Amino acid sequence: MIFRIELRRSIAPWAGLALLAFALGFLFLLSGPWWKVPAPWTAHTTTTALWVRFLLQFLWPVVVGAGAIQGMRDSRSGMTELLATTPRPPWQRALRLAGAVGALTALAYLLVFVVGAGEVLAHGGFFSAAFVPVLLIGVLGVVAGGWAGMAAGRLLPHPLTAPGLAVLALVGTTLCWMSLESGLDAVLPARLGPLAPALAEPRGSMVTTTVSLDAGQAAWFGGLAVTAFLLLSAGSARARLLSLLPLAAGAAVALPLFPAVPEAALTADSHAAREVCDGPVCVAELHRDRLAVLAGPGREALAMLAKLPGAPTRVEEQVQPDSVTEPPRRDPGVVHLDFQRNDVLLAADAPGLRVAVLSGAGVPSCERPSAPSVSDTGARMIAAAYFTGELKLLPEYAGSWFRTQLGPVEQAWAKFRALPEDVRFARIVALRQVLLTCQGDPLGTLVPGALR
Repeated sequence: MIFRIELRRSIAPWAGLALLAFALGFLFLLSGPWWKVPAPWTAHTTTTALWVRFLLQFLWPVVVGAGAIQGMRDSRSGMTELLATTPRPPWQRALRLAGAVGALTALAYLLVFVVGAGEVLAHGGFFSAAFVPVLLIGVLGVVAGGWAGMAAGRLLPHPLTAPGLAVLALVGTTLCWMSLESGLDAVLPARLGPLAPALAEPRGSMVTTTVSLDAGQAAWFGGLAVTAFLLLSAGSARARLLSLLPLAAGAAVALPLFPAVPEAALTADSHAAREVCDGPVCVAELHRDRLAVLAGPGREALAMLAKLPGAPTRVEEQVQPDSVTEPPRRDPGVVHLDFQRNDVLLAADAPGLRVAVLSGAGVPSCERPSAPSVSDTGARMIAAAYFTGELKLLPEYAGSWFRTQLGPVEQAWAKFRALPEDVRFARIVALRQVLLTCQGDPLGTLVPGALR
């Protein structure tokens, strides 16, 4: 009965509604990175959960500020002394109020994910249970944030407490988020990034949080929630000091578990990234439908590459998170195809997939995905043309940009074709070494002075 009353008279319904409205507004009214490759939020339920966690950068301050407003209720109504004289233990009153605020904000957060899961279903995405820990840690973070705001509002019942706390939460959450984003000049070390519930932008649709990150955040937000609840019900300075012990214990457990570098926060999802193979050609479970199209061209390309020394013997899909600062991973024995970053491959036909495997003599670009070069892309085009006899654009994300740069590459291809076969073969072998080590000029290795 009292719990139902608290649900009606507290800020809990409005806090939940604000969280739901803000989140859905971000997701559907802004194009945002969550709609784009390599990690569209409709591709996989775990990716959906990661994007909702990303949005906590903006949503968590709203929850914390709303909790602070609720925490000042007794002081604003002048009932603090009256409530202190009642025989009911303070923790019972705090439990019902905190339960109402926590339940409705958690429900709103879950509803955002449910809407996202519906989008995954509507777009034919991939479902797996890997989203559960990502989602549950987010729920715990939302509840802990609301309770922490309530505790701060009770201890500091000033009109500026709620807006000031929301601003501090926004600044703190942003700094924590920056420390988990690769390539940013972060203020805080990466190990402090998980102290806020917001996660970095997922760099692939087959990634999830690591077990150590989940365990560390569970300990940290659990300690924060317990401390906040104890502060809500504490009646003396000594009790308030003792209330800080769970928070300290949570930090002591969590900090050693948190990642030391941003890249260690996410790992490949064992469900979506599980290999599905047809002989030496493998794709991830998420893209199982591509295997039937890739298997034949993949075998043909491997047979063409077999004449090279140390030739690759397998074709595998790249499943690790993409890096914004490092080139794609490379392995002399494996040709890696990135269906996540290069969504054109998801619709490529057999000839296009064969060219993708042959490009660079089976070795990917040495450039960052956001900064392709004429030398690198042109050399990998010519390497594929060496095996097929025809110069074609590579089926990758740089294709539209590269069409305006074809002139020098076509000239280099004409010069390369005029060379004796043994010279061409030696230069293809040399190019493969350049791309494996990422040292040297790829196009200059095939045709010296091609871009002068």
